[in-house]
Amino acid sequence: MKSCNQFETERLRFRTFEPGDLEALARINADPVTSRYVGDGEPLSRELTRQWIENSRQNVARHGYGTGAVVLRETGELIGWSGIARPEEGGEEILYGFDRAFWGRGFGTELLEGLLFWARKTLDLDEVRATVHRDNAASIAMLERAGFALADDGYDGDPETLLYISLPPPV
Repeated sequence: MKSCNQFETERLRFRTFEPGDLEALARINADPVTSRYVGDGEPLSRELTRQWIENSRQNVARHGYGTGAVVLRETGELIGWSGIARPEEGGEEILYGFDRAFWGRGFGTELLEGLLFWARKTLDLDEVRATVHRDNAASIAMLERAGFALADDGYDGDPETLLYISLPPPV
C-alpha cells in the first residue's frame, strides 16, 4: 500500500517520523507533565523513543498510515506526535500529544479536526476511537467538541481509561 501518512492544517503539518526527529521527540517524551496521560503515564527514554520512531515508520510502510510527527508549517519545528494506530484489539485509534510549550494555543483542536478529516476522506475510515485518562479534562472536552461520544467508562477494565468513538459528521 502506498503511504498516505501526511496532511496539513492551517498551522500544522503531520508527516511520517524521520530519523532526525529523535532529539525533539525524546525531549517531549522525557517531560513527566507531558507524559502523565500517555501510555502508562511514565516518560519515555531516548532509546524507547528511537524504537517508537522505527516501529512507527515500519507500520506506515506496512499499512500506509500510522503515527508520526506534528510540525509547525511555518518553521518545520517538531512540536508533537499524532496519528492513527491499529491496536491489536481492533478499531483504529487516534493518538496525539504536544510539547507542553504549545498547550493552550488551539493546536490540539486544529490537529484533531485534521486527523478526523484525513481519517474519513483519505483513509476511508467510518469510525475512529480515542482512549483518554479520565483526569485529562482538556482532551475530553476537545474530543466531545469534535463529535466523539463516550462509549466505555472504564475501558478494558481500567477505571481510569475512557473510550470515545467518533460520530459521523453532520450532513
